[in-house]
Amino acid sequence: MNVDIKDAGVARKIATVSFEPEEVSKFESKVCQDLGRMVSIPGFRKGKAPAPVIRKKYAKELHDELNRKVSTSAYEAVLERKDIKVYSVLKVDAGELEPTQAAEVEVTIDIEPEFDLPAYKEYELNIEPTEVKDEEVEKELDAIREQRASFEEVERPAQKGDYVKCSYEGTLDGKMVAELVPEKPMYGKQANTWEEAGNSTGMGVDAIAEGVVGMKTGDKKEINAEFPKDFEVTPLAGKKVIYQLEIHEVREKKAPKLEDEEFLKSLKIESVKELKEKVVEQIKSRKLQENENLKRKQITQKILDMDDFPLPQQAAEEESKAIFQNRIQQAASQGTKQDEIEKNRDEWWKECQTQGQARLKLTLVLSKIAEEEKITVEKEDLAQAATREAMMRREDPTKFIKELSQDRARLNRLREDVVYDKTLIKIAELSKEQICDIEGEHTH
Repeated sequence: MNVDIKDAGVARKIATVSFEPEEVSKFESKVCQDLGRMVSIPGFRKGKAPAPVIRKKYAKELHDELNRKVSTSAYEAVLERKDIKVYSVLKVDAGELEPTQAAEVEVTIDIEPEFDLPAYKEYELNIEPTEVKDEEVEKELDAIREQRASFEEVERPAQKGDYVKCSYEGTLDGKMVAELVPEKPMYGKQANTWEEAGNSTGMGVDAIAEGVVGMKTGDKKEINAEFPKDFEVTPLAGKKVIYQLEIHEVREKKAPKLEDEEFLKSLKIESVKELKEKVVEQIKSRKLQENENLKRKQITQKILDMDDFPLPQQAAEEESKAIFQNRIQQAASQGTKQDEIEKNRDEWWKECQTQGQARLKLTLVLSKIAEEEKITVEKEDLAQAATREAMMRREDPTKFIKELSQDRARLNRLREDVVYDKTLIKIAELSKEQICDIEGEHTH
């Protein structure tokens, strides 16, 4: 047997494995012998039929098994080579084998790229201060109070922050806006809708939210709304719409006082002091988690900033396709029309190729660091990761884990994700942390 390896593109090679006629004949004889032990042929005891009879009666089976045996031998010979590291075997082509003739098997492979690991133990990572400030606590307490606010009906004119129940209908150049943009009813006609007085969110007609301020139950008035020239709803872009507005109800938002017993009871808290301590703990925990995410983001970027190296073509293609398919599905689920998807297909594919290559580069580097740091995945790691994924999908964890255990590809992907996650944590532990003097300065 002889193995000849030639380049076939970036990080791809074709190995031609040559077999002498005697080697092929040995394979064929072994296949014939093994088959003879298993089959029953009339007129002969099991396992005693002569080879010529077996070859004649089971010609196709012999041919297929010979092809498999020779292909496997070629495949294993390539994997045993010390001068290359195989990343994935793409194709094994044995052609048409003849038992008494020499054979050549072409094995197409993508190889593991050679690259130097970054100095990951010397990374310097910026983090935010984790001290909890008084104003942060007050802001959090206000937010908690706001979440449990009551809405009481009032007879006075609406003030900023009140919630107002109203109806409105718009016209543009004498035409009903509801007929011009039937797919966007919030810009045409609304009956008994709620607006937060004075709160222009950009999610509806801002002029209505501003216009209800100062109006009380039963009031009616005309509102002019000017839409910008680049407004997303084309028929209204750069136009002035006249709305007839009527107020049905005004409600004042009243947040409970911090020391209110019912408020504290609803939180299962005994005192204001206990509530503040819990809030401080939550803010601290959140800041620590944000710093962990921040460190991982910086580590990821440092790895991506490494000099590029040849990537296994098939793996890069598969990563790009997965990202591309996800983007197409996401666009469709968000209501993007098919002609718009087709229009952007080429541009999206190029972007997804770049993203796929970046993801594969990150995967290869993290995999090598994991090997260097002897990072392993335990059953508990997989169980925790699977449970988290099930909860994110809002599926029953037990059922999800059972399904996952029967899908080797998904299980391997989850195992890889766990390895890379643990590797990022390890790199973060080894790195030097630098607290920013000004919060957020490292993000610029």
